[in-house]
Amino acid sequence: MRALLLLFGLAVCADAQSEMRNTVTLSGGFAHSVGTMFGFESAPSVAVTYAYRLLPHVDVEAGIDAALSLGSEARGANYDIKANDRFIWAPFGLKGVLPLRRDRVEVSVGAGGTYEKYSASDSLFVPRNGWGGYASVGAAVALDGRRHFWLGASSHLFFVNADRGYAHDRWLVVNLGLGLRF
Repeated sequence: MRALLLLFGLAVCADAQSEMRNTVTLSGGFAHSVGTMFGFESAPSVAVTYAYRLLPHVDVEAGIDAALSLGSEARGANYDIKANDRFIWAPFGLKGVLPLRRDRVEVSVGAGGTYEKYSASDSLFVPRNGWGGYASVGAAVALDGRRHFWLGASSHLFFVNADRGYAHDRWLVVNLGLGLRF
């Protein structure tokens, strides 16, 4: 039995070294509010994502996406307050990957859960957080022959009912990213 477990462990280790399974992607773009919340239009977006290739066509992924400087403003007769506000999402889920063109091009579709946090520098804007989900589509192309560096574009739709269901946040985030696969 010990020999069988040792053989199984060596086979798993050998298989883990046979192909690149890890991908780290840094990306940037824009986020646009598609929900019914007040005042938010579009904002710059940055993201970092880690994906592990669990099966030949399935990735498990997690990351951090942020929409920065939303431009929220409160105006009155004697004041004009511009909040330094931001949304931060922590998505996690599964992504189906379809390799094309001899594994140099990949298209993907993903879905999963997300945690959202809204915060602002001014106390007039009430911070909130909550849980929800996301859906994503993307495409990437290998930049080198060994497929270590990838250039890709992705779109995420975040949908979260934050603040005990009183805030219905819906954001479309479109990013262009550079990935490292190892």
